[in-house]
Amino acid sequence: MVLGLLQTISFLLYSGLFIYTWHCLANNKSLDNRLIIPYALAVLCHGYLSYQLIDGGEQQNLGLFNIFVMTTWLAMCLVGYNLIKHQAHSLLLVSLPIAAVSIAEAAFFQTASVISLSGKPLNILHILSGIAAMSILLLAALQSILVLYLDRGLRQRPAHIHPWLGSLQGMERYLTQLLTMGFILMSVSLVLVTLLPNDLKSSQALHKIVLTIASWVVLAFLMFGRYVKGWRGVFAAKWSLVGVFLLLLGYFGSKLVLEFILN
Repeated sequence: MVLGLLQTISFLLYSGLFIYTWHCLANNKSLDNRLIIPYALAVLCHGYLSYQLIDGGEQQNLGLFNIFVMTTWLAMCLVGYNLIKHQAHSLLLVSLPIAAVSIAEAAFFQTASVISLSGKPLNILHILSGIAAMSILLLAALQSILVLYLDRGLRQRPAHIHPWLGSLQGMERYLTQLLTMGFILMSVSLVLVTLLPNDLKSSQALHKIVLTIASWVVLAFLMFGRYVKGWRGVFAAKWSLVGVFLLLLGYFGSKLVLEFILN
């Protein structure tokens, strides 16, 4: 009953906010500052829903859709923070439907990946840092798409660029911030996994490990190029998408195989 209510409220609020935001975009209007009230309610319901889905007292269900719900919740918290600062309106538009979809999927599909994290602080830190990294890098991927869209628009039809997108320099700067935060958290998660007991390390799917390391290498290469060589624009945005795609494929792809195909 509680889960169904939380899912319904969160989904309807996110959907309504998306429709309203799209309407403002289409009519070249500014967002009402009171938007933060239903947004905050949606995020609160979303967060409590994530807690209810995952935490079962002595055991935790880290199934595919539960983790997706938590990942999008953390992402929406960051979007909300930037919304308060009157930034990232375009990112709000593209992130709202993803949050709504994650909640809908958790309502109709459920898988079990139950473990006990009681008395295992390293495991908890590893999982939380990994999910936080995925949340931020998911936003980085969406921001990369917006950077590519803005760059293309400036080259082809600069007069038709919507003011919500802001300047290309500002969009690239925010993308760099997201990538840096995500890369640091991802690095922390990878360091922590080396400290876990051997039996837990061996339970990790090989393709997950390979894809995660490949993602880290791509993002490390991109971070080096951005801060040392000054890489930016289309080149940086495309490589950002490659790195994030490898990470999401490694984590969610492996869980999809284990929980749906191999069961």
